[in-house]
Amino acid sequence: MEAHFFRRLCVELSVHLTGARIEKFFEPAPDTTTIVIHRTGRKQNLLFQAGRRFPLLFLSDKRPVNPDNPSAKSMWLRKYAAGKRLGTPVVDWCNRRIAFPLTTTPVTWLVLDLCNGVFITKEEPDWAGFEPAWCEPEDLPQVLASSDVWSKYPQLTPPLRKALSALIHDDPMDAQALFVDLEYGYGTVETQEDLDELGEVYLYTKDGKPTDAYVWPLPEAIRGKREEKPIATAIEAATAIGEMRLFAELAQAEASITAKPVVAALKRTKKTIARLNQEKDRLERMIAGQQQAVLLQASLWQIDADRKLPSITLTVPEGIEGLVAGEECTITLDPRKSIRENMAHLFKQATRGKRGIDMLAERRQVLEMQYARLQRGEGEVPKLQTEKKLKGGALKRQQKHQAKDKFIQRFRSSDGFLMLRGRNAQGNHEILNRVSSYDLWFHAEDGPSAHLVLHLDYPDQQIPEQTLNEAAILVGVKSWQREDEQASIMFARVKNVRKIKGAAAGKVRAEAEGSLLVKLNPELEETLKSNM
Repeated sequence: MEAHFFRRLCVELSVHLTGARIEKFFEPAPDTTTIVIHRTGRKQNLLFQAGRRFPLLFLSDKRPVNPDNPSAKSMWLRKYAAGKRLGTPVVDWCNRRIAFPLTTTPVTWLVLDLCNGVFITKEEPDWAGFEPAWCEPEDLPQVLASSDVWSKYPQLTPPLRKALSALIHDDPMDAQALFVDLEYGYGTVETQEDLDELGEVYLYTKDGKPTDAYVWPLPEAIRGKREEKPIATAIEAATAIGEMRLFAELAQAEASITAKPVVAALKRTKKTIARLNQEKDRLERMIAGQQQAVLLQASLWQIDADRKLPSITLTVPEGIEGLVAGEECTITLDPRKSIRENMAHLFKQATRGKRGIDMLAERRQVLEMQYARLQRGEGEVPKLQTEKKLKGGALKRQQKHQAKDKFIQRFRSSDGFLMLRGRNAQGNHEILNRVSSYDLWFHAEDGPSAHLVLHLDYPDQQIPEQTLNEAAILVGVKSWQREDEQASIMFARVKNVRKIKGAAAGKVRAEAEGSLLVKLNPELEETLKSNM
């Protein structure tokens, strides 16, 4: 998050959050904090992610999925800040940090530092109200050319330096005007009317996804393929970027954790197959020794069979398969054994090799089938923790979770979206526990059917029409309309689907967002299963 954009965002948050009450803290991922706040009669989530490269701070109605057990840090924050109200904050926008006074006695401060995270201090931060020194607008070319500009003028961030350099090249007066506007800042902003007079910010998207936001429009020379979209407030722009980036990152992390046992199983199976290949080479060498044994057997009448030699050279007679008659063949022997004993040993090793290679081929076939099933997602997924290591409640929870897995079917759409469908009423009930509030839920209209959830990586993600139709068909073939040519399927956001207290498993109340009329195709199930 660029520092000048953070400055504008803090001005808006100061107006919106002053007087808001903190309800709870959550930590859905490392360095990521959800602060549930209550303001103007409704709940919102202040989502924060610390980091030096892509820190995030934004307001959202959506909340990430939280772990079953709250972290120690979130419990500590709840202890000292839950139930308190936020006062007017102090800001060090240059270093991207903001601190809210809390209604405690004595006053404590909730600090949101985009580099170092969320914490509480007893004293007002010593950086409160810090303002950097500014150079003269006429000196901009020399300042930008300086190698230590970043230390003398930290407010001249890399994006701003690029923009100013491009403007100086085109029109130096435009560069000076932008510089003076940024130096002046926003003055006193206390009401919504004051916010309305601040002007627009600029959101930039690439391939339809928001990537950056600035308080100035980017010159054409540095914009590249990004598309510019003026946005009324920094809060809206921060939310657009934050929801896309944070929820996609959390979904990717969850998918990585889920896939880790399968990846480990694939790696183990691949190593085992490689070891079998090495064993096959060894057994083939043992079998090849039978030719030398036959040659020794055919030559025993010519040599002293009881002699002990390190090697022997013989002329190949006719009739020995694999050897050319008349050629000389040197056989390496074990000098501790006689020639006759070496011959018997070679015959024995060849017999063992033939027996072993038959068993190895059978084992290799089983492993290759197992490897192919794991690649398709059909093989049994190894446990993250063995039952030997789990005890008591942890073992029971894992067994309970595994038992519920059999009630859910998984599909992968043609566009790569994960879909979960309940096998029965218990499965329909369980899938709502494994999804996000912004996912899409599907059900047949005017009658019973399986429940299906289409998983999205982040809120407001664009869904291809083909994926929507495939999800609807998967519901239609498991509905009261399955014998018809077409089926009418409704869909809703998961946040608008509520389980009915006291009702049977799978009974819900939903606010439909739309409906689809699709042509049923029973064969689609097998096609989308094979995509897993």
